[in-house]
Amino acid sequence: MASKAKSNQRDRAHEISGHSLNPRPKAKMVGRKTPWATSTTLERACDVLRLFTPQKPHWTISELARHLNVPKSGVFRLVKTFERKHFLQSGEDSYEYELGSGIWELTGTVFGKRQRLVEKASPYLRDLNKTTGLLVSLRVLENEQMVIVDRVEGNDPVKVIFPVGARQPVNHGAPGKLLLAYHYPPDSNQFHELILRGKITRLTDRTLTDRRRLQEELNKVRRLGYAISDGEAIRGTIGIAAPVWNSSGQVAAALALTAVESSCNMKQLLKYLPELRRTAENISKALGDGTARKIFR
Repeated sequence: MASKAKSNQRDRAHEISGHSLNPRPKAKMVGRKTPWATSTTLERACDVLRLFTPQKPHWTISELARHLNVPKSGVFRLVKTFERKHFLQSGEDSYEYELGSGIWELTGTVFGKRQRLVEKASPYLRDLNKTTGLLVSLRVLENEQMVIVDRVEGNDPVKVIFPVGARQPVNHGAPGKLLLAYHYPPDSNQFHELILRGKITRLTDRTLTDRRRLQEELNKVRRLGYAISDGEAIRGTIGIAAPVWNSSGQVAAALALTAVESSCNMKQLLKYLPELRRTAENISKALGDGTARKIFR
């Protein structure tokens, strides 16, 4: 009896300490995929972007939904998110979307309708750079902002960094004023709405933000056919810009020369104005515009 009592005491002690004399077999661990291993939404978003190719650069939301065999509502949310982040863009009067400047900024490569503009203009930008030794850039308007679609670095050791795909305020320097003048005529309702919505940004103490003074400046740009900036975008830099016209008679882009003021003053920069305007005219002709008088009026 004494021996049996001692045995029972040992059993209770093992149970209290968590060690059973006859432990149950451990449950077999079943491998399972963690919920964060993949993201269905992200995969679908990647599928959407991969459809935009040089062979088919434009898609409607309905086309995307049919091609991917997914609900249109889901594609709509993805496309609108991409549009808000500038990875996709749509035309003003079109339901079609194409790759936007967010992609350009990541890759340094322009796609879609801007691609033809860059392909036609690129050789002329390089020639202008060789002639002037200055930073040459090509800029367009997109969603009330200016976007750099091409550039050739200048020879000055002090660099002004404007990468392809970079977005800038609509009134950024000479190219901004030029695009403003032609896309938002100074006396139009569109121009007044732009002012009211605060799209004209004060970048330096020289930036024109007063409505009347800016209207006078933009009318001057339209009259002369080029724009000048003296420290209005970045202090210590100066620039000039001329319009590039497309086959529809619209200003497609601004061709700009930018210099660091410490190595090139405005008088020296303006010596390159005839070459800048000739280059803009040549690009315009390459795009199908046949009326050079627009640039020189």
